[in-house]
Amino acid sequence: MDAFGTLNGDPPLVIGHRGASGLRPEHTLEAYSLAIELGADFIEPDVVPTKDGVLIARHEPALGGTTDVASHPEYADRRTTKVIDGVTYKDDWFAENFTLAEIKTLRAVEVTGAKPWAVRR
Repeated sequence: MDAFGTLNGDPPLVIGHRGASGLRPEHTLEAYSLAIELGADFIEPDVVPTKDGVLIARHEPALGGTTDVASHPEYADRRTTKVIDGVTYKDDWFAENFTLAEIKTLRAVEVTGAKPWAVRR
């Protein structure tokens, strides 16, 4: 029997949530492309709106942890604290306060922390 067999014997569906986010910055074209290359059957992105109403692929509305927005002095005045769905985002920047053109000036950064392959089984 296959180690990952399903009840009906079909192979499981592989869904790349945020793309291959353990290997590339999450929600980037590179992460999506690599997930497909590695065999993902589907890509499941999260989306949030920008100031001009464009939906962009992001897990959360805050930009500080996954972009280089902090290194852009022109956006310093947009740093704020918000409570969204009961979660407090302190001193951060939010996609809803940026146009798509402004978002495109930012670079994605790798989220560090435990990787799936580093967890002991």
